[in-house]
Amino acid sequence: MVRLGIDIGGTFIKFCAEAGGEIKKGKIPTEKNLKSVLTALKKIKADFSPDRVGVAVAGLYDKKTGKLTASPNIKFLEGLEIKELIEEELKTPVVVENDASAAAYGEYIYGAGKGGKIVVCLTLGTGLGGGLVVNGSLVSGVSGSAMEIGHTTVDMDGWHCHCGRKGCLEAYVSSYGLERIYFFLTDQKLSSMEIITLANEGNLKAIKALDEFSGYLAVGLMNVLHIFNPDKVIIGGGIPEHYPAVIDLAVSVLKEKAFKLPFRDAQIKKAELGEFSGAFGALALAGDKR
Repeated sequence: MVRLGIDIGGTFIKFCAEAGGEIKKGKIPTEKNLKSVLTALKKIKADFSPDRVGVAVAGLYDKKTGKLTASPNIKFLEGLEIKELIEEELKTPVVVENDASAAAYGEYIYGAGKGGKIVVCLTLGTGLGGGLVVNGSLVSGVSGSAMEIGHTTVDMDGWHCHCGRKGCLEAYVSSYGLERIYFFLTDQKLSSMEIITLANEGNLKAIKALDEFSGYLAVGLMNVLHIFNPDKVIIGGGIPEHYPAVIDLAVSVLKEKAFKLPFRDAQIKKAELGEFSGAFGALALAGDKR
């Protein structure tokens, strides 16, 4: 049996294919349109001829209708019955999951979450995603919209979030959140990766911006610990991948803010699968009996 895991993002489709116990991974750049995505999917299918496909996709995936109801980074897929569409194109059974939930499952099966009883995964990138695995089962909610940690409110009158609301955690803990923090400190507009590069080079303003960023991350982690009492919290995404110190900074703040009991039993560490965590999660989902 050949299984295929696919993670559809805004600029790349990442994939993991497993046959005979061997896993191959890769990624294909795509343009921001449906035709480009479908062309890439067909190419991957032709290369591996899978029996079953798991798909991770950024946004709110409605399990009852099969539609992608909201996706800020791949808007051209919004409103489409994504499961039916991909099954028709690939002529293969498909299971679809939100990308952050898939990433959590990937880390649980293949990465830093192995052996955990309650595993929470946060992905810090363009936005802030969350996923939860409890006793080996992915928890994605009745409709598929569970674990939208980025859109929990931390300040009713706070910064605007890309979702249209104010004061979401994502408005502070995301690439654009970091860019805002740096702008308020310096009056300069830089990308999150430019800020991280400066911080790694020792720039004090960039380091201060990431210090403040880690304080907001600590608030999010405190809420996670107080609600879920997890034994493993995995933090992934581009920001911790390129500036791992942000995790240690957040944990040092968290230690002072959180209840001691859930803090004691929580291992908080960087994701091991990097940019392929969603694809690995989709691969694992492709093997589940659903």
